[in-house]
Amino acid sequence: MNITDLSLREKVLQTVVIKVDKDHFVSEQVGGAFFGGEIITDAEDLGIEAGRQILNRYKESAKIPILLTGDFENGCGSVWKGLSALPYLMSLGAANDEQLAYEYGKATALEATMVGANWSFSPACDLNINKRNPLMNVRALTDDPELAARLLPQVIRGMQENGLAACAKHFPGDGIDYRDQHLVTTKNSLSWEDWKRLSGKVFEEVIKSGVYSIMPGHISLPAYQQETSINGLHLPATLSYELMTKLLKEEMGFEGVLVSDALNMGGFNGWYESRERSEIECFKAGCDMMLWPSANYVDNMVQAIESGYVSESRLNDAVRRILTMKEKLGLFDKKTEPGKTLTPEEKQFVKATQKKIAEKSITLVRDHAGIFPLTIEKYKKIKVIPVTHYAPALQEAELLCEELRNRGFEVDYQVNGLKHIKGTLAEEKQIDECDLVLYTLFSRSFRPVGFLDFHSTEAMKIWRSLEYGGEKTAVVSFGSPYFGEQYFERALTYVNAYSMLSCSVQAFVRAATGEIPFGEFSPVEL
Repeated sequence: MNITDLSLREKVLQTVVIKVDKDHFVSEQVGGAFFGGEIITDAEDLGIEAGRQILNRYKESAKIPILLTGDFENGCGSVWKGLSALPYLMSLGAANDEQLAYEYGKATALEATMVGANWSFSPACDLNINKRNPLMNVRALTDDPELAARLLPQVIRGMQENGLAACAKHFPGDGIDYRDQHLVTTKNSLSWEDWKRLSGKVFEEVIKSGVYSIMPGHISLPAYQQETSINGLHLPATLSYELMTKLLKEEMGFEGVLVSDALNMGGFNGWYESRERSEIECFKAGCDMMLWPSANYVDNMVQAIESGYVSESRLNDAVRRILTMKEKLGLFDKKTEPGKTLTPEEKQFVKATQKKIAEKSITLVRDHAGIFPLTIEKYKKIKVIPVTHYAPALQEAELLCEELRNRGFEVDYQVNGLKHIKGTLAEEKQIDECDLVLYTLFSRSFRPVGFLDFHSTEAMKIWRSLEYGGEKTAVVSFGSPYFGEQYFERALTYVNAYSMLSCSVQAFVRAATGEIPFGEFSPVEL
């Protein structure tokens, strides 16, 4: 398609990514539409066929093929119930396998394209260097740029060779600050030399791999930026000409699409007098597509271009990049389809990939007490104590108990932890009555919003954990790999499993009982 065939308004509409609304349909032709939950909200529960039909409405109405996207960061099951959730990206880092990385991307692409999607806001290419970062954690593959540079291009290749555009996020690199860009503008505070060696190296490698799109975050990079705002602070990448145009497009040579992170986030708003003004500045600075702009965005952008505040050449460059990505995906060559049907072999491939990554990623950090493998002869009675702020994770704790019971163990599941009764030996008695106490920690960014630390009731469970019976206590984290240092540094037996998903819980039980070997590689420095 030729850009000259489009009116000014049609070109501006191509820069818009709206939210898919199953009840209200937007009649004007936009460039893209975002579907599902994942990062902030839970998975959509519409059923696969109903969801396909919703996405197909957007395809059928599109004069120009539309990009249909979601946060398929760890497969599709966290976005769309009924599909397969893969272990979180840090599990893939723990597996440390380039072929599995390709399969991770391919499995994601197969199910995404099955429901009609053609673009994923993944993979996260951030390095989780700050252990206190509340947003990335297990969403990041690693803190090691060499490991990231090896595996992330394979994930991208697996996606894009199977019909799903990838999006590397969040430039110039999250995982450095201790704050959350959903709430405030965060900062990549690395020196320029360290940035080039760490975050910069990762983005350089994924650009070389041919990634179709990159998502700038609401993150500043003071080591590079010269311009400051009126209060002396550096603008986030989503508002910075220096970061999006000079660094990313000109110096690093990125020719693909820049799509903003969500424009309703706290890290984006408040830099100008209104959100509408901020959106114009975001586009002017070099962002090509706007994720969830305000209702007045198209009218405001048309006016900004007609007045000369934003050049039409800037708009034409953005539209050229968008149409080029659509051409690479073959969207102009395909008739409108609700999504493809997976073959039995493809369905089996997705399930096998999920299982392989889960099993290869369970990291035995230490077992000084010699607890593993668990045997009925030695550990007949097991007390399982879950620690989490996210109530749905208790279902996975119950699954763990069920898996152990299926192997002949007697399991006492205590959601409230050891009962402390002043003036008695109640805790000691509970420990004496069992052969093993297994603390199961569940965490994930945004479940709930805020830091990943345990507090209140959960913190009290940890407080009591090593007071008595430490020699027969084991800890497994189905989430943050840093809990071992943060809370259980003196625990004799500790495991990182990274993902609070059924596949990872089942893989841990298989490793704990000696059915498969534990992994020994940690993707992050502990």
